[in-house]
Amino acid sequence: MRLRLLFFGALACLAAGCGATETATTTVSAPSTSTLPVSPSPMAITVFRVDNGLLRPKVTHVPHTTAVATAALDALGLRADVAIDGGTAKVALDDATQDQQAEIVYTLTQFATIKRVDVAGRTGLTRADFASYVPPILVETPAAGAEVPSTFHVAGTASVFEATLVVQLERAGKVIARQTVTASEGAPGRGTFDTTMTAEPGELTIAAFAPSAANGAPQHEVDVPVTVKP
Repeated sequence: MRLRLLFFGALACLAAGCGATETATTTVSAPSTSTLPVSPSPMAITVFRVDNGLLRPKVTHVPHTTAVATAALDALGLRADVAIDGGTAKVALDDATQDQQAEIVYTLTQFATIKRVDVAGRTGLTRADFASYVPPILVETPAAGAEVPSTFHVAGTASVFEATLVVQLERAGKVIARQTVTASEGAPGRGTFDTTMTAEPGELTIAAFAPSAANGAPQHEVDVPVTVKP
């Protein structure tokens, strides 16, 4: 009788898991992560457009690319491949008006690697071939619409009496800075100029003009709107 009780007790113990240790395993899945592609910020480039017969530089924004010359022509509305070899930019454009050629040559030769342009059947074009398109005062840096630091250069070319011009900064109708600048050459020649200006953050206008010899009144004035970054 005792043996039977021990036997049934053993069975009950086995059924109940007596003396056994149960280990529970919990699997934790790591949270899934996904990386979304980030598009590079658009890049700012300067293009030269003919306005009322004269070239005017303006900043435009294009998708980020290493093919800057081609992107610059795209910004001008001209779809054409550009191959650069030995300082010459060969533009794959069979036809272009005189105005378009002036825009192309000035826009492309702003880049240090380009000295000449072949386009529309013409070869070796330089800025000198489009002198009639250049105003007496041409501010190339900064171009209209540019963002500049608090201290920045104002540079370009001028053909003015005694090589003298005035560069001033205007904000809300008031002159906040003014400098008299001497170009490297006076009229009838064309010289270069470069001066440094400083301003607080915000929108302002760079005004460049030649003072009249008679009364100092502005002549050949060029206004360039820019934004000074914080």
